[in-house]
Amino acid sequence: MVAEKAAGKPLYDEVRRRLLVPLKLERTVPCDRRVIPGLVQGYAGPANPLGYEGRTILDGKFVINPQMEWAGGGVASTPEDLARWAKALYEGKVFRKPETLAAMLAGVDTPTGRGGGKGSKYGLGVQMRESPWGPSYGHGGWFPGYRTEVEYFPDHKVAVAVMFNTDIGRSLKKGLRGYIADVAEVVLPAKK
Repeated sequence: MVAEKAAGKPLYDEVRRRLLVPLKLERTVPCDRRVIPGLVQGYAGPANPLGYEGRTILDGKFVINPQMEWAGGGVASTPEDLARWAKALYEGKVFRKPETLAAMLAGVDTPTGRGGGKGSKYGLGVQMRESPWGPSYGHGGWFPGYRTEVEYFPDHKVAVAVMFNTDIGRSLKKGLRGYIADVAEVVLPAKK
């Protein structure tokens, strides 16, 4: 609401003007309605905190209103756009001042808990972790019926994103970072 007040325009209009258009993220769209063109069917698991299970889209509409996400991540995208976003973000092409990215990456240790582990840190909306390919910056996402993960490897200037149309963990066989690692093993040389 502060961003809308400052800009004098709706948030999604500013996101489109300032980020999506300049970065050519043409397949990233706001989740501001129950019908989102091009979105694949998602499948929500039984532990869904919003109280439904199964298909997320019925008769072409979300079974819940995705507008609840709004500024908390309320966009639908593709793995390609998400990887392009991460690359632009972590290579300093999003913020006007380099100090903004530096503040974002000034994380605190998170040795335990979700996203934690030895050598892990959490910054302003970013998880910083060690990998066989050096450090990585990224984050995961969840919406009923969907899971996403993106990691950027600064030593290689490469971003990898994966998306699944289910939030049922057991159907994925491994954690999302495992799928990121599968791609990284193919495209990145291992850290020496």
